[in-house]
Amino acid sequence: MDSETPESEPVEAGKVEKRNPHSIRFLDGEWDRIEAHADARGLTGPEFVRFAALAALADEGAAGDRLAPLIETTFRAAHIMVTKMRTDMLDEDREDELDELIEGARALQDELLDDGSDEPPQGRQTD
Repeated sequence: MDSETPESEPVEAGKVEKRNPHSIRFLDGEWDRIEAHADARGLTGPEFVRFAALAALADEGAAGDRLAPLIETTFRAAHIMVTKMRTDMLDEDREDELDELIEGARALQDELLDDGSDEPPQGRQTD
């Protein structure tokens, strides 16, 4: 164990708080990668998982911040592609097919955004 995160931390003079074991399931290939990565850093697999999880909590959304430009670029590319597809379908007199695609996409979006309440999903208006 390293000195940065002791196995137990003092709570009161003479008393020590102990960690409780918890279980996480990994595929064998995932665990092999974790153990190899941990071993290269002088840690056990469980130590590495604990440190990685705690580091992610301390990161407070920085991982999402790093992904934001990729998400925005992907959204813009998809928007351009769908806009072109829509224009092509209208030019080819495939409006009925386009309407079916839109209806199906909206139904899927509603299903994904459904929070179990009777209210329409946030951001969607009912007709």
